[in-house]
Amino acid sequence: MNAAGSWESVNVSLAITKKDVSVDFVNSTLGLDDDRSDRGARIYSGPHWWAYTYAEESTGDLEAMAISLAHDIRPLRDKVDTLLRTGHSVQVAIAGTVETGDQLLLSPTALEHLASMALPVSFTSLTPSGAQEEDPLSWLEEG
Repeated sequence: MNAAGSWESVNVSLAITKKDVSVDFVNSTLGLDDDRSDRGARIYSGPHWWAYTYAEESTGDLEAMAISLAHDIRPLRDKVDTLLRTGHSVQVAIAGTVETGDQLLLSPTALEHLASMALPVSFTSLTPSGAQEEDPLSWLEEG
């Protein structure tokens, strides 16, 4: 669904935040690791965040990323609940580079798959493509 005037460099992530998050705890709780990179998902982390991310470059459009993330995360719902009970914030994060007036279109299918994870969904727009590009997960550092 990406066309002229749409978000660029879009990614869809399961984003987990907590002050001094333990990457090892999140990895072991969810049972996810970078071995899934053949499917297009990658794990990224920082001092206060962890993200399991599908990026446009490897997966395709937003609908394909939403379907892939939901396919991976729905079976882990009890493990996600464990993270929530231990004080972690968990959300689906959609981020991309935009310019004024750009649109992000979500198909009914993408919305259905996002809703099936029963998690909050955030949308983060990053610097215009003409400006210095920013890491699409940098907003997680602010938490």
